[in-house]
Amino acid sequence: MNKKGMTLVEVIISVGLISVVMLFLFNLLLDMQYENSHASYLKENQVNRATIIKTVEEDLMNNTLNEVRIERNESNSIIRFDFTTFVTELTVMADRISYEGETWLLEANGNDEAYYDFENVKVNPERDIESCSYNLNVDSDGDGVCNYNCDTNNNGILDESERSTVNETFKSCSSFKYYKVIVPAITGSEDNIIDDLEFFYIGRTL
Repeated sequence: MNKKGMTLVEVIISVGLISVVMLFLFNLLLDMQYENSHASYLKENQVNRATIIKTVEEDLMNNTLNEVRIERNESNSIIRFDFTTFVTELTVMADRISYEGETWLLEANGNDEAYYDFENVKVNPERDIESCSYNLNVDSDGDGVCNYNCDTNNNGILDESERSTVNETFKSCSSFKYYKVIVPAITGSEDNIIDDLEFFYIGRTL
């Protein structure tokens, strides 16, 4: 009966293969642990982002905004919303945002970058928007026949073929103001626009 044991070379090869497998499993475990914690704080940041936008936008939708101003210093930027009946502030720091007594942290894990670029917070200049609509089917001489702004297609608007009858006298216009506030957020190795905070306001001019 032929009995053969393992040679030293076979033992070394076996130990080497086991070491490679164990190293792979160890790295896989570390990756899974990182992804788990990474996803956790990313999810928390996204929830905070949605909450901040919702909170600020509620004030913007429910109140008349007169002006938006930014005050900057070395540690933060303060966005001041001057409404008709009150003034409120959004304070942007590198690791957090505060608004109306609430504070939301921007969290990072390990070597990941995550911070608000408060030095580059910006407000697009106030822009006036004029919206006009025409009074349709104007009978200017009282004979029962349309003379101006004739909606011959009866679709409620003046189509291109109907523009020859347009009289600018018979139109109604409203003036609106528009603001856009942008708070840049740096997450990871790049500036991902999807993580930025953006607030919009459009309202009738006083």
